[in-house]
Amino acid sequence: MSEASRGKPSRLLIVGAYGVVGEQIAEIMAREHPSVELWLAGRSLEKAAALASNIPASIACRIDIEDADPLCGLEAMPDLILAVANDASNNLLRAALDRNIAYIDITRWTERMVHAGDYVRARKPSQPVLLASGWMAGVVATVSAHLASMFDRVEQLEFDVLFALKDKAGPNSFEYADRLRVPFTVSIGGKSVKKMPLSDPKQVAFSGGRTFTAVRFDTPDQVTLPGDLGIPTVASRVTYDDAKVMGFMRFMVGSGIWSVLSLPLFDSLRRSLLFNPGPGAPHEVQITAAGKRADGSEARETGTLVDPLGQTHMTAIGAVLQIERVLGLSGLAVPISGLSYPEKLADPARAVERLKELGLQLLIDPPV
Repeated sequence: MSEASRGKPSRLLIVGAYGVVGEQIAEIMAREHPSVELWLAGRSLEKAAALASNIPASIACRIDIEDADPLCGLEAMPDLILAVANDASNNLLRAALDRNIAYIDITRWTERMVHAGDYVRARKPSQPVLLASGWMAGVVATVSAHLASMFDRVEQLEFDVLFALKDKAGPNSFEYADRLRVPFTVSIGGKSVKKMPLSDPKQVAFSGGRTFTAVRFDTPDQVTLPGDLGIPTVASRVTYDDAKVMGFMRFMVGSGIWSVLSLPLFDSLRRSLLFNPGPGAPHEVQITAAGKRADGSEARETGTLVDPLGQTHMTAIGAVLQIERVLGLSGLAVPISGLSYPEKLADPARAVERLKELGLQLLIDPPV
């Protein structure tokens, strides 16, 4: 339900608000939608209060997602909950569904997202539940839906991520990356196939004439895009902006050394290898869709996404877009009640335009 139809300001609860991404979400929401009441929450009330002191129209709350009912201490209830902290046990999701509160989650890797989706379907909620854990809180899925709208039928979609080693990162990124020995499912020709991380290398030309070797990695987009957009083949790959680091990681996994390092004894060492956030750097993603036009001709479209402020900012603007959708802000249509994903859009062009207004740079190459 949109803010206008309710006739009162929307109340948004951000759980994990004082993290690297959560803080940027709060800042953008305060700037773009000052009438929205922001409830900034996390395990530490002190940290939440420190953030709230710098964010207009906000209050601090203590929410611990490890509690059986994380919302039981609130005197009132929000209209929408955004999970920026990892709701691994579904406690926050369950509490939202029990109270008929709209819910967005941007934290889950594929397996957890699939399980959450099954749980939501079984509950049949009457409010939107938007699982937006695809790359950068649904930014890639949104742009993919826009590119797909240019075709009569998309037969293949690939997106390649250029990860800057000097970019910022939150602690959740370590948990996501620490799955280099876990196979994942992709769709190839409409069939589900298991792939291993860092497999199937290919050369990818990014902006500025830079070419790197990109390898497969697990993202929820490879599960949701085939079904929602009817694309039989979807593949995601990643590379670092330092070829030596990428080569080192492939050697560690391919040689079996990583299997040894995956033991709990080496948790600290593994973390030091996977989680070394820098001061900030641009984040780039290249998306290529191939298929047929309405006249039957074959075509290819490529979109290059760049956020000069890095991956955490791209994630933040992706999350803000999902918030605006559920609250009916900025001219975006509200998702249907029940389970939804970022690519399920009534107007992909408007959603992409909104991402650009929020700071995303998007260049679509001339069609081939």
